[in-house]
Amino acid sequence: MPIATSVGRPLIVIGGIALDITATVGKATSLGALSSILHTSTPGHVKQSLGGVGRNVAEAAWRTGGTNVKLVSVVGDDLAGQSIQQGMRSIGMNTEYIQILKSQPTAVYNALHSNDGQLIAAVADMNIFDSMDTSRIISILKRENPNFVCFDGNISSIMMKTIAQTCQSLSIPALFEPTSVPKSLKLFEFTETTQAQSIQYASPNQFELEAMCDTIQSNPILSKKKKVTSIIPDSIQLKNAPRLANSVLPHVIYLSNYIPNIITKLGEEGCLYVGRNSVIEYFPPEFIEANEIKSVTGAGDCFVGTLIANLQQLSNMEITSTDMLKLMIQKSQQSSIRTLKSNNAVSEKISKDLLLLN
Repeated sequence: MPIATSVGRPLIVIGGIALDITATVGKATSLGALSSILHTSTPGHVKQSLGGVGRNVAEAAWRTGGTNVKLVSVVGDDLAGQSIQQGMRSIGMNTEYIQILKSQPTAVYNALHSNDGQLIAAVADMNIFDSMDTSRIISILKRENPNFVCFDGNISSIMMKTIAQTCQSLSIPALFEPTSVPKSLKLFEFTETTQAQSIQYASPNQFELEAMCDTIQSNPILSKKKKVTSIIPDSIQLKNAPRLANSVLPHVIYLSNYIPNIITKLGEEGCLYVGRNSVIEYFPPEFIEANEIKSVTGAGDCFVGTLIANLQQLSNMEITSTDMLKLMIQKSQQSSIRTLKSNNAVSEKISKDLLLLN
């Protein structure tokens, strides 16, 4: 039986768009003692680039070959906002739903990296996203009628509820990218958000996963959901999986009672999928040499971008084929690897060869 494809309807990404400023400590500076770079200036390199989780996800989906990818976000009426819009247009991305707000500055993500590309610290000014208009989002979703929606943790909890309920009314599946531990918890501030049952996918890391489960358990309404379990079926054994994958498995199973498909990103230890019908699969990481890593920024976002591009192309058909699932995850991991080897938040080498139905 041929796979039904979805043609024409857009893929909508709602979330953060920012100017990324990345400072990388020079080789001559030893990070053996963190104090050596504190309270003083440090030689190194500073780079500005397009960023923001939603924007990174959208670009990765677009480069992968997602159909009619459109980002819904906001920027300030400032040089950073102009730079971001111009940068997106220069590579061919759609900017029609990038709204300019005169009362807020454009979001900025300012990161400090070690010489080998690892994150030391970062400051994220994302306050502008609290000013996004829910009525505008409803109007866009109704007008565009996308076949898939992705939103990140930068937006407000009321916006998340609005998206979930609108997607429910239009029968549109959605994926939630948690973004960070504090931001992941916004999803549960309104019980109606998960009760809408339109959020079919989530892509937390292990820290976001644990925090999300703890928050649900502390919520008297959500935690009383019938038939909630974190019990690992006797028939399930994670073969050749690291200790981390086995330790988070009960949390993944628990969260899947509320969001049916959970793809947990385990960094250098791969990822773990739990889905409907007790489908549980561990995926080892794609190989990369340590000296090939230029920056970790955006790697997880690119994983999600390639994932949703493939989910869109498959018309959100239920994942029952293990082979299809493996290929989809492997393509997403390859997208991350290409970005790890890049100085950009989204590698220019992400392309349509990562699309299953290419």
